[in-house]
Amino acid sequence: MDKDIKKEEMEFLFEDDLIPTLEKLGLKEDFLSGKIKCAKCGKVITNENLYSLFSEEGVIKIICSDKSCSE
Repeated sequence: MDKDIKKEEMEFLFEDDLIPTLEKLGLKEDFLSGKIKCAKCGKVITNENLYSLFSEEGVIKIICSDKSCSE
């Protein structure tokens, strides 16, 4: 979950780009095996609840679509 990335690599992400993007970030296997958790609430991230990927201080963070996390 804690991978460095340049800002321009994450400006847009479409559903079809998710798995290739996660693979590029080295997160694909962890995502597919349910090891990635929301940076705010700790819930396991899935295709159905993934809301956003973002970089904070050079570290990739992923949050779920729960209202308390996505606002």
